[in-house]
Amino acid sequence: MKIFAVPEELIQLAVFCVAVSAILTNFMWIRSMGIAGISGLSIVYFKLGSSSLPGTVLTILTTVLLIAAVFMAIYADISLPKNSNQGDEKKA
Repeated sequence: MKIFAVPEELIQLAVFCVAVSAILTNFMWIRSMGIAGISGLSIVYFKLGSSSLPGTVLTILTTVLLIAAVFMAIYADISLPKNSNQGDEKKA
């Protein structure tokens, strides 16, 4: 983002939002809490305005990847069987 003339405080906010989103997604029982990081990225998007087109594209790309990561974590939880004993194979 520094290459695209994005202000330092917006870079720090974007990094913080992605980190918080990763932490919330991995440590909360409700995986969708990770989407909270998108609110900070939307602030970065609006603060950039039309001053840096590559920075705006990079922010949108980061947001899309963040949403995809949270939905993949949710899907991984849904697809796991509830009562699985992986080491206990029943022999007939």
